[in-house]
Amino acid sequence: SVCEGGELFTWGQNACGQLGVGSRTTLILQPQPVGRLKGISLAQIAAGGAHSAAVSLSGAVYSWGKNDFGQLGLGDTKDRNCPSYVGALEHWKTVFISCGADHTAVLSKEGLVCTFGAGGAGQLGHNSTRNELMPRVVAELWGARVSQVACGRWESTNNHTLVYVPSLDKVYSFGSGKEGQLGDEREPNQLIPLPINSPVNTGKSCQGNDHCRCVQSVFTCNLVNIFMHFTQNSYLNGIAILKDDEVDAWISDSSSQHWRIIKKNIKVIFSSEACINGSFLEKRDKHFKTSKEVSGVDMSEVQRFYEKISKKPKVLQEV
Repeated sequence: SVCEGGELFTWGQNACGQLGVGSRTTLILQPQPVGRLKGISLAQIAAGGAHSAAVSLSGAVYSWGKNDFGQLGLGDTKDRNCPSYVGALEHWKTVFISCGADHTAVLSKEGLVCTFGAGGAGQLGHNSTRNELMPRVVAELWGARVSQVACGRWESTNNHTLVYVPSLDKVYSFGSGKEGQLGDEREPNQLIPLPINSPVNTGKSCQGNDHCRCVQSVFTCNLVNIFMHFTQNSYLNGIAILKDDEVDAWISDSSSQHWRIIKKNIKVIFSSEACINGSFLEKRDKHFKTSKEVSGVDMSEVQRFYEKISKKPKVLQEV
């Protein structure tokens, strides 16, 4: 769970270090902070069979837990009990990640999909049953501009992956189909993405407002309720960050009636490194270049913010 202040807490089973708290205590009943991610502005977290992953607002990917098939994307099969930075995805512009039982799928802003981990049922979509220790682009989806991806999470029966391509209004599936989870009668193991034969796949291209209809259809069709089920293991951007209209409201109305709420908001944001970093990220995709050498923080935005609140000494002092 990610709190409003940007800190990640985990609890539950931890035999493989999937809680990321630096130990392998089998069971942890109380929420514990994931210290390795302190100060990082998280956009999403995802949990798999026994591994976990997180994506920052700047597109950085971190993974930890069980790694016997390479599902952490770190180039080896060694388990991790703390979050590790997935360097192979540094310039990927990651916006979403899904964890399966033993595999992982990552979606980029451009709509590309890469997968890694267990591939025994074809769930990686690379036309093979090999495991992949490093992130690898699903070539069959190149140019398709995928908007959603979901991995089956339960062992043995759900080793499959689903993706949605809005421009084609089609859901594609690959991996194990032993129990019909690929949407129709197919070979036990589907090694490449193929469109599901279902009412959702109308084959109509989405144009203009049709896009909303198409995306909505994915969540209303019985078949693609699978998407709803599998994406519930993810948490999307809920940390507190500065917004221009909110700052304008602080300045225009800091009366006693609203001051208590304003003080609370300021405290939440400015007592958290993660919230501060997330508030001043570079715009127009520049923040995706964030690395050890590049902070990704727009210092001109920081200056503009302080110039704005300096007009209201009461707010400036509180910040």
